[in-house]
Amino acid sequence: MHNLKTGDRVLFINENDKGTILMFIGNTKVKVLNSNGFEEMLAINNIMPFPSDTHDKDSYGNSYNSKDEEENTIIPNQKFYQFANDKISHLVFKADLHIENLVEHFRHLENFEITQIQKNRCEDCIVFAKEKGIPRLNLVHGVGKGTLKKEIHTLLKGYGLQFFQEYGFTEVIIS
Repeated sequence: MHNLKTGDRVLFINENDKGTILMFIGNTKVKVLNSNGFEEMLAINNIMPFPSDTHDKDSYGNSYNSKDEEENTIIPNQKFYQFANDKISHLVFKADLHIENLVEHFRHLENFEITQIQKNRCEDCIVFAKEKGIPRLNLVHGVGKGTLKKEIHTLLKGYGLQFFQEYGFTEVIIS
């Protein structure tokens, strides 16, 4: 039996890719949102838990060899690309974390699952901004009840980042 759950980040064993579990299909398959923003079905025995104690790609062994570093960035460059250069200030990047901008089919997901996908994307954006030396990041979470905002602020505190709450988004000082 596996110890995986919806929202967990996973590495693909037979491919150079990673993703987030969206849902389980029976006891043998999962639907995963891959790093390119596409949903795909995989056998559970073809994935492994994403190591949570490190982001160092050298720790993943041969299953994570990158042929091209630029292609292997965390943020996908296609339909669900939500990490954009701010048109006013070229030193600020923004990531819209609204679920409809992250996955195509989300209506079947529970609130917890949606929040996990949003938190994972937020974490990916933070890592990406740090790697690329982006000084400021605007994380768009909306105004709603504040559930996502609270989760994002908890994540940012865990990274030890300075941030400021604005109307509908949080501005993060990366460097």
